[in-house]
Amino acid sequence: MTLYKPWNPAVSVAYSHQKPVKQPKDLVSICVTNYNYSHFLPDCLNSLAAQTHKNLDLVIVDDNSTLDDSVEVASDWLKDNAARFYRAQLLIHKRNQGPSEARNTAFRHALGEHVFVIDADNEAYPRAIARLRAALVGGSFDAAYSQLELFGDRKAIGSADIWDPEEVRENNYVDVMAVVLKSAWEAVGGYSHIDEGWEDYDFWMKFVDAGFTPGYVPEILCRYRVHGRSRTATEAHVAHEQLKLIMAFRHPPRETAAPGQAEIDGEAAVPAVSRGPHKRRRD
Repeated sequence: MTLYKPWNPAVSVAYSHQKPVKQPKDLVSICVTNYNYSHFLPDCLNSLAAQTHKNLDLVIVDDNSTLDDSVEVASDWLKDNAARFYRAQLLIHKRNQGPSEARNTAFRHALGEHVFVIDADNEAYPRAIARLRAALVGGSFDAAYSQLELFGDRKAIGSADIWDPEEVRENNYVDVMAVVLKSAWEAVGGYSHIDEGWEDYDFWMKFVDAGFTPGYVPEILCRYRVHGRSRTATEAHVAHEQLKLIMAFRHPPRETAAPGQAEIDGEAAVPAVSRGPHKRRRD
């Protein structure tokens, strides 16, 4: 299936550098989405350059930042650090489209089958990508996520736990920071735009609907920044009850699912190995 839509404006390439060698088999693409986070962006990118996993494909998508110098900051950083990556790209949306479409743009341009997703105000510890990829490949999962450290305006440990479709249906505890199979992203139709937020919850609910299984790594590998400018703080918190109704409408439980809607297979609701229809790479 294709996720390109005729009404999406073209994406401009502000920077691109690729090593003139054969693409590594263990390449992991990194999807970084940015919108007016120029003051956070260098810390995020530095944390990615410090990853212990060697072969990385960096795709930064700026969602038409107009309130700061995000594009300049990203371009300058890439000029100094592009050699760390197999390929490094900076893509710019010609108009703001929201975090879902920014992530979809990065996935479309990703070279690797394994894609790590992170917003520009967050960070990853050096072992994050290596550990998440190892869990995904070793467990034949469709994605892999970890426990989080909350930092910034609030310091705490996140609420991530073992994947349980019924628990996820009641309350999302899986952050967007995860390594995801590109084929799984495509199979569920990518990320969907939802006013006021919860696009990440909607994405994981698509995994529930499709019977896909992410693996949980019980280690603190990623850092989630708590601050007043985040979409969670400014929109999703205010619209909490409305978003709960939207999720219930978009992802009804099996007994009320409409004809033809993807359902959880009772036998495969919580398998050790996903039985999704997409092709899985094992390398």
